[in-house]
Amino acid sequence: MNRKLVSVGISLLLLTAFFFIMTHSLEMQKVITFSIQLWMNQLIPSLFPFFFLSHFFMEYGMIELLASLFQKLMTRFFHLKKETAFVLAMSMVSGFPSGAKYTRNLLDREMINEEEASILLTFTHFSNPLFILGFVSNMLQSNPRIALIILIVHYLANFIIGFFSRPKEKPKEEAISLRKGLSLMHQKRIHNPLNLGQIVKNAIFQTFETLVLMLGTMTFFLMINEFLNTILPLSHLSSSFLSGLLEMTQGIVKVSTLSLPISMKASLVTFFLSFGGLSVHMQVYSIISDTKIKYQKFVKARMVHALLASSLVYLLLSYF
Repeated sequence: MNRKLVSVGISLLLLTAFFFIMTHSLEMQKVITFSIQLWMNQLIPSLFPFFFLSHFFMEYGMIELLASLFQKLMTRFFHLKKETAFVLAMSMVSGFPSGAKYTRNLLDREMINEEEASILLTFTHFSNPLFILGFVSNMLQSNPRIALIILIVHYLANFIIGFFSRPKEKPKEEAISLRKGLSLMHQKRIHNPLNLGQIVKNAIFQTFETLVLMLGTMTFFLMINEFLNTILPLSHLSSSFLSGLLEMTQGIVKVSTLSLPISMKASLVTFFLSFGGLSVHMQVYSIISDTKIKYQKFVKARMVHALLASSLVYLLLSYF
């Protein structure tokens, strides 16, 4: 009986959504246009180069090189295998959902196990630094200083989460050797069964697969946001917060228009960036859904990340 009620409820929800789209077609067109423009003007330029090049890095031994150079950081500070250095480095420069994407890649290559992947995912959730220093800075009165503070705190809070989420046992530590790293990278390249054409093809297809997934989930949650803001009697502040929880970019845009002190605006923006919005959560879940990586750990870490980072930004801007 309960399953039938769920099915009926889903049917009614879908019919309601269909009726809303039909009666608010102009608003939906604006939402979809905004989503596509954001995808083309912000996400593709900032993420495509990193997603595309990451395939070459993996196929040509960059994982092995970074593992040799930064293995002490990963084993001593985070108690994880040296290969995870690649995920941390790439996710810091490319932004989410790359942490999930690269973690999944290491898991598929059997370089880490499911438990290690679950821990790694908790602290490799980084917003693209160009997005923060560019878009976020413009939204906060074109203040690069505040954007830089948000960026530093956003990264620092993740490192704190990684430190306290680490396994009890530390992996075996090896001496740092650039020569060994270069040798391993060379061996990986010469024994790679794929030729350049196959690597380029795989890089293009997998990059656009991820980018299209991001476009779809972002558009979906923007439409939900438009629906909820239409039917619910929300204040401007409540509407902004709801938007940020669903899709962080629109939430950041709305927060920038609020009549609040800059410290409060920056704190809310940091909260959205660190939580990621349900749109980003859906992207991460879609990437790891057919693995045994624990999504619950990721959600808990994002809540802690959002509260910790936003509080630190507010304190720094309010008192220092």
